Parts: sequence; C-alpha cells; structure tokens
Amino acid sequence: MSAEISIDPGRFSQFGAATGSTFCLVTNPELVEQIEVLETAPYRRFLTVPMGAGDRFEDLLEKSIPEPAHVLVISPHRFFASPDPELVGQRKIMGMACNSTPTSLAEIRHFLGIMERTSAAEQAAFCDTFFEIAEESEHLAYVDPEHGTRAVLDHLRDGLVWNQQAGPLDWGDQQIVPSGEISVLPVEIREFDEALKLPLEGEITLRGYPILHNGTPSFSRADQARIHSRLAAMQHHAIKATVEDGRITRLQALHPGAAPAVDMLEQMFAVDSRYRIVWEIGHALNTALDILPGNHAMNEVYGGTEGCLHYGLGLTPYTQYHLDIISPDTRVLSSNGTALIGHLDHPTVERVVAAD
Repeated sequence: MSAEISIDPGRFSQFGAATGSTFCLVTNPELVEQIEVLETAPYRRFLTVPMGAGDRFEDLLEKSIPEPAHVLVISPHRFFASPDPELVGQRKIMGMACNSTPTSLAEIRHFLGIMERTSAAEQAAFCDTFFEIAEESEHLAYVDPEHGTRAVLDHLRDGLVWNQQAGPLDWGDQQIVPSGEISVLPVEIREFDEALKLPLEGEITLRGYPILHNGTPSFSRADQARIHSRLAAMQHHAIKATVEDGRITRLQALHPGAAPAVDMLEQMFAVDSRYRIVWEIGHALNTALDILPGNHAMNEVYGGTEGCLHYGLGLTPYTQYHLDIISPDTRVLSSNGTALIGHLDHPTVERVVAAD
C-alpha cells in the first residue's frame, strides 16, 4: 500500500539543523503505513514510533525516543498531552493540533503544507515587535471599527500568563503546530480557576470562524458538529458581546442571521456559566495559513496578512468544550494607537481555501 502523506522534516524551519539528531515521527498505529518520512535531511537516524490507545507519550520518550531528537507528533485518534518539560531533555517536540476536532488524512496533508511554508525566523521577528510595543503601552485596545466595538485589556497586570507558540525551537522546547500564536490567560494553561479572569472591559465583536474543541471527557462527535453548525452563523453575521471584568454579560445579534449563534452561546452559558469567561485572547501570526472551511483546530493560528485576533471561551478538560472565535475584523492597538495586530488603513484580508 502506498503512503497517502509524505513528510520532509528538513522543511520544518522550527527544528533547525538536522545534523547529529534523530528524526522521530510519533503517530497512531493505523496511520504508520499511511505516512512516509522522506529521508532527505542529514539526520543520523529516522524513526517511526506508534502511539496507541494504551500508550503514554511520556513512556515513549523514555523508552523509544533517543536524544538528541526532533519529534513530530501526528495523533488524530488519540489525545496527545504535552509532557512535563523536565522530561523533554535534548529533544524538540512539535505536536499537530489534530485530535480536538475531527481530522482526516487530507486535512493533515493540507496543514503539513502550511507547516513547510511557515518561517520560524519571520515569526520570531513578529513576536519581538509585538512584545516591544506591548511593553511600552499602558493598555491594549481590541477595536472592531466595522461594528463599532472597543474593549481594553490591562495587559500589564500582575498574574497574567503570556505564552508564545512561534519561532525556532531550542532543546527542551515544545510547540503546537502549525505554529504562530501569542496568547494571554489569567493562569497557567494547565490550571483553571473560575475566580480568575482577564482584566478585559468593554465590547467585543464575535464575527468570524468558530473552532469548537472537544475535551477529554466523554462526548459525541455528532453533538460537537451540531453545536458548531449553529455557532457557524457568526462566520457571516456579527455578535456584539459586552464584557465586564472579563466575563460576557450580554450578547446582541447585529444581524438577524446571527441569531442561531447567539442562541447556542446562551445555551452553553446556561449549562456551564464558565463559558461566559473570556479565558484566553490569542494573537495569531501565521501568515502562511489559509483557512480551511469547517471545524478545524489547526485554523486557530490563522494570521491573515498582519496578524489576526481570536477569543477563547472555556478551557478543556475543565469544560466540555473550548471555543475559539477567529475574529479578523478586530485590530489590536497600543495606548498610543500603534497597531500590533491588523492594519489601521484597510480590512484584514481573509483567505479561505476549499477542502481537499
């Protein structure tokens, strides 16, 4: 049987030089014969390690993956949890975000192409500029001029956690791929405390591409698809959300077509009030990514041409789902009006490709 996907690890700029290292692909047993690793880069050795339902990635690190190694994890059929940083050692790990939403081989192939086109150096430069401007700003403003909303984040407040998933990897680093995000949360990503919130105040616009990630508790893919289909109304029609002390207190459909998404969000709020918390703000910067229509976790780092904003509600596994809303109409401005995300003079260009 011929492989359906070919991977050339030498094309992933985050890994850096291959010389002296092992390249290791970790994937599900049923995909081992479907994925071919091209041995073109000067790695010392190439390995493919299966990760089945009963396997722990930490055990595979210890028993099957030598050091130094560049490790790519493609596991659509089994949840991949990032290992404790102390266990990574002389390895660089990239994990494709392909389990929290249904992901086919064709979709994996699409996003592998994006990973090959992603420049780690350009992402590092974008991040440097972003943080330089942010550190000199009194606050960050999230402004949607088309729909007339503005919210302010007290981004320098103590206790906020900023994460960078972009740029080159050093030994011991891990990265979700495709890469390209600077996120801010009120606490470490592995923790959850509903008393903690982002210091965000004002009005935000929810208009763009929803991504509904499942958690690890029992769930139905049919339910996930049904919920996403209702939320998808916001792709074309905007919702204005009033945010007070980091919580959404009111939703308003700015067009009748947004009503299904408003109704679904209100149902989610009623079932679990923690969905009202704007738990994460993601500043995406992957300008090599084309939006793939549908519910795809790997769309999250879509950066348009000048970066793109997304809001995150809920946090798995504490809530059943995590909802990201890619919002290409929103600009992120410093207190003196400098744009960190999005252009001031023209709308963000949205690039959408047809499914394979």
